[in-house]
Amino acid sequence: MSERKNIIEKIEYFYIEIVEEFKEAEQKIINDSQFRRLFRKKDYDGNIALLKDCKGKVLGINIMELNKQAQDPESKEVARQFSKTLAAFRELCDAHVQLQVFLKKKARKEDAPFSAYKDSFNKVKQYREEVNSALHDLDILYTDYTEQDE
Repeated sequence: MSERKNIIEKIEYFYIEIVEEFKEAEQKIINDSQFRRLFRKKDYDGNIALLKDCKGKVLGINIMELNKQAQDPESKEVARQFSKTLAAFRELCDAHVQLQVFLKKKARKEDAPFSAYKDSFNKVKQYREEVNSALHDLDILYTDYTEQDE
């Protein structure tokens, strides 16, 4: 398999499988947080499992192999940006998991100060912005990269 085709396949897998699964997990979390669901039991463990599954799939992408295979400057740049995007995405998954763990503690009436919630929430927000920025940059490179292949 050519280096370009391999890089394209990995990025498409990331977008189609992982990012979409993450969006579904995030939507589930949002739906659980709505006011009308205030008195229903939240599935924090299920949310954590979904988020960890997304992170596990990202960890399954061998970025070192892609970096080694990238020979031309365009492939190297796409692989570098893809690596940066994956790193930011892993951080976002970790921050979401920490927030869900905090909310689970709070639901169990364990010690959970508001400052810890605020820190966790701000981390999720910060990493989401980093992921969105990295995805935007990757989109631009990826579009140009795939157009050259046609």
